[in-house]
Amino acid sequence: MKPSALITCVGEPVADFVSLKSRVGLSESPGFLKVGGGEAANVAVGLSRLGTRSAFIGKVGNDSFGMFLASELRRTGVDIRGLCYDKTYKTRLAFVSLRNFGDREFEFWERKPAGEQLRFSEVRIKVIAVSRIVNIGPLLLMKEPSRSTALWIAKEARRRGCDVAFDPNLRLSLWASNAEAKRVITRMVRLSTILRMNEEEGRFLTGEGKLDSMAEAIRLYGPELVVVTRGSRGCYFQTSNSSGSVRGFRVRPVDTTGCGDGFLAGLLHGLGESDHVLGEIPVEILSSVCRYANAVGALTAMKRGAVPALPYAREVRRFLKKNSVAS
Repeated sequence: MKPSALITCVGEPVADFVSLKSRVGLSESPGFLKVGGGEAANVAVGLSRLGTRSAFIGKVGNDSFGMFLASELRRTGVDIRGLCYDKTYKTRLAFVSLRNFGDREFEFWERKPAGEQLRFSEVRIKVIAVSRIVNIGPLLLMKEPSRSTALWIAKEARRRGCDVAFDPNLRLSLWASNAEAKRVITRMVRLSTILRMNEEEGRFLTGEGKLDSMAEAIRLYGPELVVVTRGSRGCYFQTSNSSGSVRGFRVRPVDTTGCGDGFLAGLLHGLGESDHVLGEIPVEILSSVCRYANAVGALTAMKRGAVPALPYAREVRRFLKKNSVAS
C-alpha cells in the first residue's frame, strides 16, 4: 500500500479555554477546559486522525501553553519538526463560552502572540516541497511578519506544484478594519487552489447572496475548487466544469468550535486520496468527498472543544453507515 499524501498545515496553534458550563457568557463561566485549537492545528490533527500524514509549520511561545500545544500535536501523530518556539512572545489564548445550540462567544488574549512572529527563515521549505496540499491558516494574515511569511509560503507552494488550501475563518474583531480584512484575505484567495468558506464569509468577500454566484465570484480570483459550508444543511461545491449541493447531517450540537476545521480536514483527506487533478475530479467523487467532510464536521459538533472532538476514521465510517442525510 502506498503511503498517504502528505498535507502540510501552516498556521498558529492556540490554547483554547472552553467554558465548563453551557449557555452562559464568559463572565458567568465557573471554569474552563484547556484544549488545543487554532484552525491550521485543528486541520492537521483532523487529517492525522483520518489517516492522512500531516505536518505542521508554525510558532508558539516558549511557555507552558506552547509546550502543551506541541504535546497535543505530537500525541495525535502530527509531524511538528516545523514548529518553532519564541523566547520573547507568548502563545495566544482564546476563551470560549458555549451559547444555545453550540454557538460561541470568543475572547482572544495576547496582543502580540508568538504565532504572528513566524518568519521566512524559520520555515522548513523541504516539508512544503514534498507536500501534495499546503493549508494556510488565517491567523497568520492578521499582522506582520507572519502575514508576509504566509503569502510567501503560498507562492512557494504553488511554484513547487502543490495545491494551496485556504479557509478565511473570518474573525473581524481581530482585524484593524473590515476593509483591511477583505483586502488581505483576497490576496490569499488569489494564491489558493482550494477554498472553503461559509455563507457569511462568501457574502463578505463577494457581495453575492446566492451560493452559485458567490462561488463563481471567488473562482474568478483563482481557486479551482470552492466549497461553501452550510452547517446541518450540508455544502455546495463548484469547479470550472461541475457543481453540486451535498446534504448534511442532523445532530444535536454540543459545541460548534472546530466544525469548519473538521470539515476542511475531511475535504482535504478525500482530495489527497484522489488520483485526479484538482480541476478534473468527477462530480461523483467530489460529492462523495463532501459527504464525508459533512460527516466529520457533524461529529466534531457533538463533543466539547476542537481537538478533543475531531473524529477518527473508524468513527466517520460508523457514522456514515448509521446515519441518513438531512432532508
